[in-house]
Amino acid sequence: MIPKFNYPKEIKGKRKLYSLLKGLNNPLEVISGNHLILGDNYHIKANFTNKNFIFSQDKEFTEYILKQNHKNYYKSEIQSVTLGKYLGNGLLTNNGKVWLKQRRLIQPGFSKAKIANLISIMEEEIDQTFQSFKPEQDIDLYDLFHTLAFNIVAKTLFSSDIDENKVKELGKIITEVQEVFAKEVRLPFYSQVLKFLGVIDKTIKKSKRSKAIIQSVLDKRRSSGEEKNDLLDMLIQARYEDTQLPMSDEQLIDEMLILFIAGHETTANALSFIFFEISQNSKAEEKLKKEIAEEDEMVFTSESLMKKSFTLNIIKESMRLHSPAWAIDRQALENDSFKEYSWAKDTLIILYITGLHRNPKYWKDPNSFIPERFDDENAKNFAYYPFGAGPRLCIGEHFAMMEMALIVRKFYKNFSFISYQKELEKKALVTLRTTSLKGKITKDLI
Repeated sequence: MIPKFNYPKEIKGKRKLYSLLKGLNNPLEVISGNHLILGDNYHIKANFTNKNFIFSQDKEFTEYILKQNHKNYYKSEIQSVTLGKYLGNGLLTNNGKVWLKQRRLIQPGFSKAKIANLISIMEEEIDQTFQSFKPEQDIDLYDLFHTLAFNIVAKTLFSSDIDENKVKELGKIITEVQEVFAKEVRLPFYSQVLKFLGVIDKTIKKSKRSKAIIQSVLDKRRSSGEEKNDLLDMLIQARYEDTQLPMSDEQLIDEMLILFIAGHETTANALSFIFFEISQNSKAEEKLKKEIAEEDEMVFTSESLMKKSFTLNIIKESMRLHSPAWAIDRQALENDSFKEYSWAKDTLIILYITGLHRNPKYWKDPNSFIPERFDDENAKNFAYYPFGAGPRLCIGEHFAMMEMALIVRKFYKNFSFISYQKELEKKALVTLRTTSLKGKITKDLI
């Protein structure tokens, strides 16, 4: 006897067709609209693949999937298979015991203490970028932050062992892989078209090229015999607990590629939204500059950057409104249930973080920029998951927060940004990004 399942309300008919087609280019608009119609949980069945999807912007449901019953959920085939064929088997795409083994191996390199040692490398790149600013300079900060964040991750990963042209080539490949991946995921039948046209094979070739670049950096480091205080050294020297053996080159390269992507993409996108929100809120900017002045010579130390502050409140509130990790996907290993709902194994769960972060059930004035809300002593219990939650909480959280705090303070210590844009266009690929942030940099009169 086939068990009956009680899925949330289902998207059907014209709305379903609209969701499948419009969702390719405007997933935020479609998913938000569906939640508006059917509530915090809804269900959709894909015609072509016969797969069941549950979308949720409910805090308790999210915590159940990511924390309470996380053992019943793997990263979905969307990431482990579709994205994995381009990026390999790193932390982002791995599952199960293999993932856990890698996580335990790499985790110590991302402790607060280890990340604090990288501040001087970050500072050097930031200072070099900001020194080039001209008075009243017109600029697209979106482009600037992508270059800056990419250079920072290149230097913290590889020190000086990779040249600028290779960094640019890696950046181009990563963007192209994301574009193809997004098309494959949102219109599954379209992946056959992409395959037929040779697009997928070409993209896999490009990803192999990115791995060859990283292999050349690895070879250069080994032949030099130098030890450098960067993440590559940490990865080379890491040893598995059970065998005391290092990672294979293939695994090492996969992990470095994942760190490269995760380490620059989400940070650069988050910074664009952070600076946009500051540009639209003069009181927040004034309060930020006051805090920077009061911190005095401690302002760029790891202790100051990571302690509770208005700087971090601004970053957190911006990431609430514009979370780069706009959705989290999981796949059920076995049949499961939560409250009144039940679903079959292999059901794909899409936790809609953008909707959760703006859900009026959990947030007062959810669409307003109010950094002070994170002063609340209960802030740890907010419906807030920009880095995920549970055992798969983003390994680079401390790295990203310290880097963003450092960039915000370095900039606003001497400069201001006047945005020419009053609204930002949003593009949801693997991460949420804008397409530009054009405006003018002004230097403060000291």
